Amino acid sequence: MVNKRKLLLWWVLANAVGGAIIGALEEGGFQFFATLVLTGPILGVAQWLVLRRYIRHTNWWVIATILGWYLGIPVTLVTREILNPILLEMLLAVSKLWEVFWLNTVNQFVTFTVLGVAQWLVLRRHLQQAWWWILASSVGGFVNGAVSAAVCAAACQTIAMKINAQMAGAIAYGSGWTGSGLVTGIMLVWLLPNR
Repeated sequence: MVNKRKLLLWWVLANAVGGAIIGALEEGGFQFFATLVLTGPILGVAQWLVLRRYIRHTNWWVIATILGWYLGIPVTLVTREILNPILLEMLLAVSKLWEVFWLNTVNQFVTFTVLGVAQWLVLRRHLQQAWWWILASSVGGFVNGAVSAAVCAAACQTIAMKINAQMAGAIAYGSGWTGSGLVTGIMLVWLLPNR
């Protein structure tokens, strides 16, 4: 019997802590290296530490997450070249803040969709309706982008001035990954009884 609350709590916590580590590294001088290179491994391990307690033989989860993240970045860059000119014209008419918010949500949506497909390859061997994971991951990416952009717009500058930039990055990234962890965690809780 799966303790659904416990699974959801641990899943969200793993994503939040992983995201906070990446955010702190990003603002701690590692710039894009943390986002581009370390996100897949850090989040893959954090998620796997929770997942392995509920599904056996998910050893490929970390590799799938790393590859999904690494493939998601170039796909995002290509779609960004197509979507950015269209979105930028619309968003610049509204406000600079909206530009950052929407571009972040669209970019994360694309990256997380590719990530979801890679992770689905592992889950489909264990869960009957695992294809729902791709949708949950996509929505989780959108939520991640929206929450992290909103939190950063509201508090990053203040936190960076009063405490430090690493803390601001940890809070912004951690809150975004908490949001996506909540979306994917709810889906995971729903999928597990359908094994």
